[in-house]
Order: sequence, then C-alpha cells, then structure tokens
Amino acid sequence: MMKKLWGLMGALLALNLFAAGAAATETPQLATKCIVVRDSGLFESRLADKKNATLKTGESNRDPACATLGSDARPLVGTGDLVIAVDKAAFTALQTSQEALNGAFVLYLNGVPLPDDAVLIASETVDQYVQLRFRIRQGPETQRLWSMLYADGALFAPTDLYAALGWQSSNDAALAMIPSRGQATSVSITTGARLALALLLVVLAIAAIVYVGRATDTLRDEPDSTIPPWWKEARKLRTRLAQFPDDTTRNQYLKEYPGYDGTDVLRYDDLASKALAGEPVEAADVDATCFGLALRKPDWKPVRASFSLSRTQMALWFTFAVATGLFLWLLYGDLRRIDGSLLVLLGISIGTAGLSWITDRNAPSGRSYVPSRGFWYDLLTGFDERKQLHRYQAVVVNILLLVVGIFHVQQQLSYPVFDPTWLIFLGISGTAYGVGKQVLESR
Repeated sequence: MMKKLWGLMGALLALNLFAAGAAATETPQLATKCIVVRDSGLFESRLADKKNATLKTGESNRDPACATLGSDARPLVGTGDLVIAVDKAAFTALQTSQEALNGAFVLYLNGVPLPDDAVLIASETVDQYVQLRFRIRQGPETQRLWSMLYADGALFAPTDLYAALGWQSSNDAALAMIPSRGQATSVSITTGARLALALLLVVLAIAAIVYVGRATDTLRDEPDSTIPPWWKEARKLRTRLAQFPDDTTRNQYLKEYPGYDGTDVLRYDDLASKALAGEPVEAADVDATCFGLALRKPDWKPVRASFSLSRTQMALWFTFAVATGLFLWLLYGDLRRIDGSLLVLLGISIGTAGLSWITDRNAPSGRSYVPSRGFWYDLLTGFDERKQLHRYQAVVVNILLLVVGIFHVQQQLSYPVFDPTWLIFLGISGTAYGVGKQVLESR
C-alpha cells in the first residue's frame, strides 16, 4: 500500500515539474500588426492597376499600425525593404522572456527564416507600436524563398507574402522560436521589364565573346609561334604593289627582289592558292609564295592561328559567370556573391590553360605551323592534325557542365552549385588534356 502511495506521489510530482518547466519555457507569440513594402528606385515596382489593387497590409485598412507606416499596395519585387509593425507591449514581453538567451529577432517570410539575408536596418517606437525595417538582400536564405515562389508561379504575378518575427538564440543547442503566420503583403520575383533587360545583357555578353573570338586572336594559339612571319611580309608587299598603276610597273618593282622570275607567274599563283588553303609551304617556296600572294588579284586575308581549347574553356566559364551574375542582378535587383563551386571551376580552367601554355612554350621551334580549319576542328585536333581522345573528353566534360549550369539557372534562378565530385572530374579532365598535349602534341 505504501509503495503504491509513494509511486502516486512521485508521478504527481513529476507531472507538476513538467508543467512548471513547460510554463517556464513557454514564450509569448509576437503578432505582426502590419507590413509595408519600401521598394522604389530606378526600377520602381508597382501594381499595374493600383485602383483595383487589394490592400493587404494589416488586419484592416483602418488599422492604426498601418496608418503609422503609410500603407501602400505595391508588392515586393525581388530584394527590397519591408517595414513591419508589432505591438510594443508584446515586443517588450518577448524581449524580457528571452533575456537569459543571447539571440536576436529573425524575420520569417512564408515560413523561411532569414537570419542573415534580412538585416534589421532601422527600428523605432511610434505610439503603442514598434516599427522594424528589414532589408531583404540576395543570399542562400532568400534563394530558398525565391525558389519556393518560382515553383508557385510568382515570377511576374504577385502572390501572398507572409511576414512574421521569431527569435533565434545564439546558442546552437537552443531551438528557435517558430512564429505563427503573420500579416500578408504581395511579392513577385521580378517584372517583365527586368527579365527582358536581364536576357538582353546575357545575349550581349555572348555576342561579345563570339565577336572577340572571330575578330581577334584572343581565343587562338599564339600567332607568333604558329603563323610564319612571311605572311605579314606578303601582306606588306601587296600593299606596296597596290600603289602602282599597272602590271608593268609592278613587275619592274618586283625585279629588285632576289629570286623573282616574271615568267613564272602561274607557279606563284598556285603556291599562293595552296597557302591560302592552309597547306604547309616548304622553306624553298616561301619567297615564291609571297610573290604569288602579293600579285593575287582577288583580295585575301592571311590564315589565322587555330583555336585554343584551353583559352576557349577559360573564356567559356568566365563569360558564363559574368552573364549569370548580370542576369541574377537585374532579375532580383541585388548583386549576389558568386558561388564557391563556380570560382573553383574558373580556377580549374585557368590551371588547364597554364598547362597548355607551358607545353606550347616548350614545343620544338621547328614544328610546322597549323592554320585554323574551323572552330570544332581546331578544338579536337592538335599540331599533328589528328583528333585526340584527351581533347574529345575535355570538350565533352565542359559542354556537359555548361548544359547543367544553364539548366540550373533556368530552373532555380540562382548560381549553379556544382557537386565537388564533378569539379574533381573536370580537374582530372584538365590534367588529362595537359598531359596528353605534352606527350602527343609537343613533338
């Protein structure tokens, strides 16, 4: 009997202690009275028809908290400022209840906590309300919010945005206070004008790198080491001959050059045609080829160095990083830090280019030149004019990662995050390319 009595008393005591502990840890909820968007500027965003817009800032249009904030029906578009009003008494009570824990208030948007990406930039007491102004900026936390909104179809059309205040302790062992759903305003990721301008900048960035690749030798092997200098001499000689009025005076001028034979014009023209077709020129035929190029009636352009795989790879990822950054900046109205995996990818491409440059510098000086035969042909072949497996795999890996990156940007509207194993794969691919070029193409 006594054992049962002691057991019953122990159970009652444990129940009382549990209830007391629960009461001690219970924290008051902080209800959001009103929320207002501050998002003006060069790309000021407003609803298309403000007259028909539904005001969603506060419990009612006559809420005193909304009156102190200056209610507005505009939605939040991308990043911007949110001003919320909470009851002063409830705010003070929550601060008092959390004095034992070091921490801070955290803004929740649609259930997503933003401890780092929603920065409290201003706060003041107005009547019986506390007004808090948060600046929403680009980051991994807001990216989760944008992804949710994008999945819900809020790219252009404004949708509900619920704001609430929670408390997050600086002690990792303590759980954050998850608030109840707060008041709503409207939000959309971007506008049609922003998206059009962002896509335009992407197109311009792509057009710029294509123009640089076609009009300059930036993406090609070193012209001085791959294109013989006599091409420049032939061009200079042609410029001089253009100053003479007829063929007779041209022949008289060319007779001053050793080795010129005015009766062998057909041979000169044949050698010039072969040189323009990219065929190698024997050392004994260099002078004759120059004469043929200088006398050739149709205008011509000197052959150009072949496209460099390593330089093209480096330019590819540089352009991708810049174009993606510009696109996301205009889309959200805020420039976000580049993802670390994309920086690693850029570093790998630079390392691959460095290995290629070292190989070219150490190549034999007597190696015959190889003019460009076309973009893809140049990428897949080396100085031996043979398609190489190490080049194939490098091209395939880069195209694969580029396609994955583009699809990630399109689906998530964020910088692509490449898995470390894929970055290691790209690094192995670059090493294989560098070693293969050193062993197979530097002879």
